[in-house]
Order: sequence, then C-alpha cells, then structure tokens
Amino acid sequence: MKKSTALLSLFAVLMIAFSGCVGNNTPAANGTNSDNPKANVISGEDAAGISKIKNMSAGFEYVGNISLSTDVIKNNYNAENVSGILGGSEGFYKGSNNSDFYIDVIQFENKEAANNFISTYKSSFTPLKEGSRFAEESFNGHSAVRITDYVTDAGKSVPRYSYIWNNENYVLVASGSTVDNSLVRQLAEATGY
Repeated sequence: MKKSTALLSLFAVLMIAFSGCVGNNTPAANGTNSDNPKANVISGEDAAGISKIKNMSAGFEYVGNISLSTDVIKNNYNAENVSGILGGSEGFYKGSNNSDFYIDVIQFENKEAANNFISTYKSSFTPLKEGSRFAEESFNGHSAVRITDYVTDAGKSVPRYSYIWNNENYVLVASGSTVDNSLVRQLAEATGY
C-alpha cells in the first residue's frame, strides 16, 4: 500500500514539475565526509534535500522525491502515538537490477522524538519464527538497525530489508524491493549520514 501510494504521489509531482508549475529549487549540498563522523551531522538541510543523494553510487538512478505529511509518516511507520514529527520526504531510486529503492527522511522537533520514533517503529514488528529481525550494523561513523521483513513475491516468501537510523533530529530509512540487503546498505551509505 505504501509503495502504490508513493508511486501515485511521485507521478503527480512529476506531472506538476513537467508542467512548469514548480520552480527550480536546488537542494543544499549535504557537505558530508564519511571519514569524519562529526562532519556527518545534519544541519540546516530539509528532508527533501537529504533524500536526494548527491554522490550516488554506481548502479542507482535518482527518479524523484515526494513530501511526506505527518499523517502519512504515522500511518506508514505504525507511529500514531509518536509526537514531534515535523514532516519528511521520500526519495525514489531505480537500481541497475530493476529494483526500486527508497530513502525516507523524517524531521522531528528534537533528537529524543527521533529516538522514540525508531523504538516505536521497531516495536510494531512481531518476532521472526527463526533468526533475528533486527541486526545492528555500522556505517558512516554511526550505528543503524537492519530490519528483515518478508513479503510474498510470485507465490514465495522472500526477504526485504531496510535500514533505520537517526542523525540528531532526523530519522533516515533506506529500503528496497530486493532480496540483496547489500544493495540497500549501499544506498544507505550513499546518504553520507
């Protein structure tokens, strides 16, 4: 449901952009340096600027992004009782393997609200029958949680992966329609955050 809503919204945004109704607002450069974690702190950027990765890895193509309202965020992330959400943006990417990838960037009033959001989202998952749903990983000088979920694709249960982490008062979520979690991680690392 999230992906179909997101795709419909993307098409609407692209139609408006191509009609000339939207100005040429270039997002600010993220100015990150993955070798220096202190430089990776988000400051002064909006969610839309962050969801459009500037230094894209080979194998990914930027398609576009849409704004995410507070209501959409709460619905998509099972976070109806989380306060402090200011809004967000979802960036769309196409992989060279024809998979779809997404970067959601959600802005909060403060770091505490961002951490609360992650905890609430993680608690919405049921435990897996085998193995662990959550795995701590590290990239760009911080830790992130890899979440394993299963979907039915062509009649078979297949894994899907997402990474979630916060940077100050922002939460970033990288996900994709692929069974290869290394591709999702590659996109997450490309954010620089």
